[in-house]
Amino acid sequence: MKEPADLVGREVSAVAFVRDGVEFHFDGPVLHSRGDPQVAVGEAVYCFPKPGSRDALCLVIGATIESLSLDDVRHLEFTTSNGCRVRLPLRAGGVLHFKADRLLQVG
Repeated sequence: MKEPADLVGREVSAVAFVRDGVEFHFDGPVLHSRGDPQVAVGEAVYCFPKPGSRDALCLVIGATIESLSLDDVRHLEFTTSNGCRVRLPLRAGGVLHFKADRLLQVG
């Protein structure tokens, strides 16, 4: 596992709210976003750290990544098996790290 796209088909095992961002864990690999993620649940969109966003982000725990796309300079977006869509910003300090056997910086 060397690229974020390798997460397609993997289950989200945890979401962690850490000092400098939000992490998505996959029983080993970790996506770490220093930007404020958004999650769409049905028609509702929640922007971290606004009210309701933590609960909405936790809905992806136990779901499988169905698709993942990386926009050149703006965001990484993934959809899950339970219908959530998560968008992680890459611009203006929204650095995204992917850690598997090594740490990669995306964006």
